[in-house]
Amino acid sequence: MKKSDITREKILTAAEDIFAKKGFAGARVDEIAEVSGVNKRLIYAHYESKENLYKIILGNVYGRLADMENSQDMNRPADEVLRETIANSFEFLSNNPNFVSLVMHENLNGASYVDSAGIVPIKSRSVVAMQKVLQRGIDEGLFRKDIDINETVFAINMFAFAYFSNKYTMPKLIEIDLKDTEATKKRSEMVADMIIGYLKK
Repeated sequence: MKKSDITREKILTAAEDIFAKKGFAGARVDEIAEVSGVNKRLIYAHYESKENLYKIILGNVYGRLADMENSQDMNRPADEVLRETIANSFEFLSNNPNFVSLVMHENLNGASYVDSAGIVPIKSRSVVAMQKVLQRGIDEGLFRKDIDINETVFAINMFAFAYFSNKYTMPKLIEIDLKDTEATKKRSEMVADMIIGYLKK
């Protein structure tokens, strides 16, 4: 890697962690410079502003999710695709805690940067693909004809996300381990069973 590429990597790694922890408003370029070991002026030279850096970080984390989602074979039976999608979502969120934190911060801020960060086109391909899978399941008689496709896509995303966005609060209220790998797998299977069971005749 070129020196400039290494510098950018250091900046992006530090910025992602700090934005995930403190949100856009709470993050400071001074802290990103300190953690990355990169001069503050050089950060501005590469990214112009904290706002631009934040939008790049959002695009990067959503891009990682999109890469995972778009790597699936969507031509298999619709119920198998859904089960794999849910399993992959749980695995991704388990391995990418910064994604969860950044999305939570962005929701608290009214999704202020989702449009300008280019998130919609990044995510739209997988959304459209899942809509087509659900419609195919309906057309082939595997799923009920009266299901709401958009609500189902929303539910598939939110069921998985909710476990990780509540990983600190819920264990205080219920004796449940949200960090155990085997428990996470069982949770994923349960969510898949619920959604597919609802969709089938």
